[in-house]
Amino acid sequence: MAGNPLPEVADFTFSFNCTGEVPLDERFAAARAAGFVEVGLSVRWTKAWLEDGHTLDELDALIAEHGVRIGELEAIRVMREDQDPLEDLAAVLAERLRPLRLQAIGPYDGTVDDAAQRAGRVADRFAPWGVDVVLEPLPFTNMQTPADAAGIILRADRPNLSMCMDVWHLYRMGLPLDHLDGLWPYISTVQFNDGTIECQLPEDLREDCLLNRRVPGEGEFDLVGLVRRRNAERPDSTFSIEVINRTLREQDAALSARQIAEGLDRVLAASRS
Repeated sequence: MAGNPLPEVADFTFSFNCTGEVPLDERFAAARAAGFVEVGLSVRWTKAWLEDGHTLDELDALIAEHGVRIGELEAIRVMREDQDPLEDLAAVLAERLRPLRLQAIGPYDGTVDDAAQRAGRVADRFAPWGVDVVLEPLPFTNMQTPADAAGIILRADRPNLSMCMDVWHLYRMGLPLDHLDGLWPYISTVQFNDGTIECQLPEDLREDCLLNRRVPGEGEFDLVGLVRRRNAERPDSTFSIEVINRTLREQDAALSARQIAEGLDRVLAASRS
C-alpha cells in the first residue's frame, strides 16, 4: 500500500510471523477482521505448502475470498556467494502476486562491494514486476545496522533496492532514533513491534527476536517518536507490523491480530495528538 503521511492500521502489512503457522484461510480472515488489508507471505512456508499438494490457483482464490493482497514476501538471502534456493520460488510468487517488496536479509559473503553486486542482481531480477528488494539489517549478521544496509544500497545503486528498518533491531543494537538521521532516503519500509530497552536474552539475539517482541504500546520503545520522525523525513514509506511472540503464536490467530491492531491503533493515535 502506498505510503500515508498520517498512517492508520490499514496502512500496515500484517507480517507472516505475527501468528503461528496456521492455514492461510485462517490467517487471511484474522488479518482482515482486525483491519489489515495487506498480509505477508513466507516463501519458505509457501514452498512447503505447495509441496503438500496445494496450488498457486488455490492461493489466488483464498486471497480473493478474503479481500486481502500480498504486501511482502519474506525472507531470502540475496548476498551469499551461492543463490538462495528460495529465490526462484520468490520470483514466481512476485510475478504472480506483485507484492510491494521482497524482504532480504544477511549475512553477506565477501566484501561490501560483493554484497552490493549480488543485491543489485536480485533487484534487477525483481524490477520488471514492480517489486522493491528491501534489505533488513539484523544484529546477528554482518549487516547489523541501518548504516550498514545503507552502505550496500548506495554501492548497488538500483532504484528498487532499499531498506526495511525494523525498530526491534535498532534497539537491540543499542542505537537511538538519531542513528537514522541521514538514512531516511534509503528506508522504504518501517517495521513495527515493541519490546524492552534492556535485552531479555543478550546471549542469543536471534532467539530473543523470535520470542520477546511485544504488541505496540506494551513495551518501552519510542514508537510515537518513530512515527513522527518517519512522517517528517519519509512520509512516502510503507509500514509492516511484525510482532513475533510465543503467546501470540500459540493463541487463536484472530485474537492475536486484533490485539496487535488495537495496540498499533493506540500508538498511531498518540502520534497524531
